[in-house]
Amino acid sequence: MDVPAPAPTLTVTCAGAVYRIPLQNAPATIGRAPDADVPVADPRVSPAHVRLELDRAGWRAVDADTRTGMFVDGVRHTAVDISDGLTIHVGNPEGPAVEFGFADDDPDSLDDDEHLDSGIARAGAAVAARRRELDITQRTLAKYRIMNAGALIAFEKGRSWPRERTRAKLEEVLQWPPGTIANIRNGGAAPGEGGEPERGTDEAPLIVGAVDVAIKTFATAIDALPDPSSPEFAQRAAVVLADLRQLEAVVARAARQSRGLPAIVMALSAVRNRYQDVMFRAAAAPDATLGQRLFAARRRANLSAAETGNAVGLSAQLIEAVEAGQPVTADDAAAITALLTQLGG
Repeated sequence: MDVPAPAPTLTVTCAGAVYRIPLQNAPATIGRAPDADVPVADPRVSPAHVRLELDRAGWRAVDADTRTGMFVDGVRHTAVDISDGLTIHVGNPEGPAVEFGFADDDPDSLDDDEHLDSGIARAGAAVAARRRELDITQRTLAKYRIMNAGALIAFEKGRSWPRERTRAKLEEVLQWPPGTIANIRNGGAAPGEGGEPERGTDEAPLIVGAVDVAIKTFATAIDALPDPSSPEFAQRAAVVLADLRQLEAVVARAARQSRGLPAIVMALSAVRNRYQDVMFRAAAAPDATLGQRLFAARRRANLSAAETGNAVGLSAQLIEAVEAGQPVTADDAAAITALLTQLGG
């Protein structure tokens, strides 16, 4: 019986970044989650949108039962065999493009100097050094959606070159002037090189820089939301709101730990303002949830979550959970609906 040859390493190109997936890492995921093997920051894309599976026939891309789908040449597919040069679009026929290829070489061999661009290797090493100087972990950069951990590792080892937008995000978080990373690749000196290194006093600059980058990303997603009357609005708004809630929780925790530094407090305010804007738009949609209507009504009435809870005999935590889309009992829903009627919501 013939034994299939080992599958080659899969290469995945998306938004200018290249990811290598060796056979031992199968299955892998393409999706909006920061820890996805191939991250795609687009509200039309699910956290785990496409599975990259491996069987005796080779690599396959499989739609993970998503609502917005996976497309090849404008046609939706639930699964497709991956061939060299195949391109799929996720979330929409014209959504983010993902291109596949193969590499027969051993990924570890890329550590050899002959396979590395010395300029990229130098820039990656400088970024790694600066990251350690500021005590910023790869996981932290992924959590704040600055750069996927896998892509960052590849860059810091000189294996890949980040796209311009990603480099700009890194420079902002690392507190470097724009264009620094490209300048290092082209032979320039890293900031602080040959002199006393710059040191961060705490995590505040990282938080503020990361939030500013995240807010710009969210602004793009929010501007792309359809009209609230559109059937697609609710699902896409829910994705943005969930991500904003997660970001708010991170920044709120940082604000508590930093004892309310003004820069952190202003960053928290910016996140909450964005969240409120989207919640008000969602509350005006025909299929607005009970929680979205409640949020808008109590904010218009200048009521806190605790005050709203007191009015209906519920805890502030339950009010916030309802607004976040958590399920609620019929009795609690009836009490909240009655309050909404009084508040004109």
